[in-house]
Amino acid sequence: MKHSRPLLIALVVFILCLCSGLAKAAHPARIHYIDVGQAESILLEFDKAAVMIDAGGEQTNDAQQRTHLINYLNTFFQGRSDLNRTIDTIIISHPHIDHTMTLMDVMQTFTVKNLIDGGQSVGSGIQPLMAARTWVNSHGGHSFTVTRADTIQPAFFNPALKAIHDGESDVDFRLLGGANGCTNANNDSIVVVLTYKTSRFIFTGDAEDISDATCSSGEIQDLLQRYAGTNTLRADVYKVDHHGSANGTDANWIGAISPKISVISAGKNDPPHRAPNQFHAWQFGHPRESAVRIIEQGTSQTRTPKTVTTMDGVKQVHNNRNIAKAVYCTCWDGDIVIDGSTLQVRTAH
Repeated sequence: MKHSRPLLIALVVFILCLCSGLAKAAHPARIHYIDVGQAESILLEFDKAAVMIDAGGEQTNDAQQRTHLINYLNTFFQGRSDLNRTIDTIIISHPHIDHTMTLMDVMQTFTVKNLIDGGQSVGSGIQPLMAARTWVNSHGGHSFTVTRADTIQPAFFNPALKAIHDGESDVDFRLLGGANGCTNANNDSIVVVLTYKTSRFIFTGDAEDISDATCSSGEIQDLLQRYAGTNTLRADVYKVDHHGSANGTDANWIGAISPKISVISAGKNDPPHRAPNQFHAWQFGHPRESAVRIIEQGTSQTRTPKTVTTMDGVKQVHNNRNIAKAVYCTCWDGDIVIDGSTLQVRTAH
């Protein structure tokens, strides 16, 4: 009995140290590719901050698609109460409605500290983007413009993203593409490279491989030329350009990225997702079978084989397509979450 008090004290100290260690344990980084139908929205989860790339939505008869992003974020913040329902930074790749449709819903439901976009004044999704600029500036936040000219400056960095890196040394951002005054806003996409520890993720917006009336080359060609002979474009995980369209991926592009895993954000092509408007995978023909073949060939890892559908063209379904390479799509897999360290993939279905 005379030794019970020292043992009890030692036990209490051990428990307190254990609890202190658990309280300080870092939250693992996770990349959430949220199923917003024929649109795009990605959540980057870190130990001390959350960042979003795009806040799109789909215009179909599926009511679930219209509310899923906000519901997903609400559930996320319930599990990450330490973040106080705050999104540190939202990056809008370009001002098309499938990338901005739910932006103001996000702004008005959660605290957003920073907004990054290309500063454009036109585009199918410009109204939500302009409203968001006004909102963040009037609610104590900051808005930033990123152009192609900015990204080619050797010392270029964005203050909001640098602040995240300063607080979490394992997290680093590099912005590559940016607004260039192209007639086709897809070629104005802000391209983001995230490095987390030793893993690299590339987010490519809707960058295309074809020129338009204003820009003499597509954004993909521009980036390939600018970073030729470097590893700047290389990434372990590739967010596929332009929802897996025929003009969003070519062999040179995926060869430069050389991904282990590829993720497409696109909508379903079944009858409930073909109406009421012409804004769905069925109408656009996404993801295109020709692009998926190139993506498969350039993706090194494998996944549990799955039978899916792709599109041979506008309103042309390619049925009974087997996927065995590590190519994922929100249209096949629902929400997709990738661990930033292990690259383990979790899908909704």
